[in-house]
Amino acid sequence: LYCRYLRIIPAPPRSITVHLLHDNTLTLDNYEKFVYLAGQYNQIIKFYNVEKICAKEIEHIKKLFANYPNFRRFTIGAFFRILIPKILDNLDKSIYIDADTIVNLDIKELWQIEIEDKPLGAISAGSRGYKSNAALCKDGLVNPEDYFGSGVLVMNLEYIRINETENIKKGIEFLSENHKYDCFDQEILNYCFSKKCVHLDSRFDFPVRNNRHQGNFQTKNRINHYTAQGESLYIDMHDPFNRLWFSYFIKTPWFNENTIGNLYNGVRKIYAEQKNLMTQVSAMVSGKRRAFVAFPQNVNALKQIFYVQEGEDIFQINSQNWLNELANAMKESVGKKIYFMLTGGIYPQLRAALMQVGFVEGRDFINGEMFLSELHGVKFNSYPLIASM
Repeated sequence: LYCRYLRIIPAPPRSITVHLLHDNTLTLDNYEKFVYLAGQYNQIIKFYNVEKICAKEIEHIKKLFANYPNFRRFTIGAFFRILIPKILDNLDKSIYIDADTIVNLDIKELWQIEIEDKPLGAISAGSRGYKSNAALCKDGLVNPEDYFGSGVLVMNLEYIRINETENIKKGIEFLSENHKYDCFDQEILNYCFSKKCVHLDSRFDFPVRNNRHQGNFQTKNRINHYTAQGESLYIDMHDPFNRLWFSYFIKTPWFNENTIGNLYNGVRKIYAEQKNLMTQVSAMVSGKRRAFVAFPQNVNALKQIFYVQEGEDIFQINSQNWLNELANAMKESVGKKIYFMLTGGIYPQLRAALMQVGFVEGRDFINGEMFLSELHGVKFNSYPLIASM
């Protein structure tokens, strides 16, 4: 069993070996915690410093992607799974599992799947019952039903070493030359193996976020994948996925007195920021009238939430030229009004556009959604608190 950065994997009764691939950032404290955790369940854990073992390969990858847009949002660790055949050179087979998962089944079920003369097994879009719209599929390079995620893989290491080493090199070079593909390791693996992959059952890579949105809260007999953690993991214990994660987290050596202290500090920080925001807003609106910007379907709710008074303007986003019209209206009222923007996911783009033409955030406009809460249907994002723990 391989996991790039092991966090939480409940150990089955039988002995397994966890091959933990890491870089130079692994501290002695975390090393000791990993050893302790494995020992608690009588399991075996081995450590591999990939920066030393694959120094030449990593340096080559960094050079290839030096000018690649968005490369910085990934760590070089994303490529570790591609290097597994070399790192685990004495093994014929391995399982790769992303760090943001909880294995809530007997891992033997996955291990016993035979992939025979195929390089790997993975969970494809077809396994989930849909067709992928990934860029590789749109360009006709991968069948939309064959496109697979790289979060859970059964790898035929011996087969890859003998038959696919050059193919993987070509895949890395292809991605480095085509900058519109930015899932890096996943794109490389699909480019190389989408037509050679054994399609695994979707329960071996169960996306928490998607299933939560669909109302599917089944957690047992699954490998639960907390992709996009800020949208998949919260402190709310009414949610079975959150309860599952925390039930294992508290069993690890990372849950200690510092965890509670960090959680308290995080809550205190939020409290202080809210108080500071109230003070800032009080200063912002002093001597000015409020105005609001929102989509037509949200106007009635806006009036109730912000207690909009007679004479306070509401600019509705309902024309193709709305941004220019808004800018013109704001120019006429500089110093007299402050605009509260209720514009959903487009606020960052709107903010940039307004600042580009000279408006100042906090003086001329503000993100009105900062004042909305769960009472208004806006979910509280508690993931920063979890990350701080």
